[in-house]
Amino acid sequence: MSEPDDPAAMYRAAVDVALTGDVGMAPDFDRHLQEEVWRLLCVDRDRLLTFCQRTGIVVGRLTTRQTLKSDKPIFELVVHGDDADTVRQLAGRDRPLR
Repeated sequence: MSEPDDPAAMYRAAVDVALTGDVGMAPDFDRHLQEEVWRLLCVDRDRLLTFCQRTGIVVGRLTTRQTLKSDKPIFELVVHGDDADTVRQLAGRDRPLR
């Protein structure tokens, strides 16, 4: 059984949500920025960008990930700073990952 603050388990859960077409959210810690970042994942790029627009997320780095679970790529947006705080509140977490 995994702990509730297990980043790997949260990322796997976010990938599973993303593969259904929804937006999955997973916290992470960026060693270069020395702060918490959030990874937003979705197989539909337009849905991901619409989600960000509706929630007020303005800054992030968009990349694609390939997974063995799907032949479609997963779009991943990494957000930090105030946008990471916004996503943390949306995810219902009351404290940063680290």
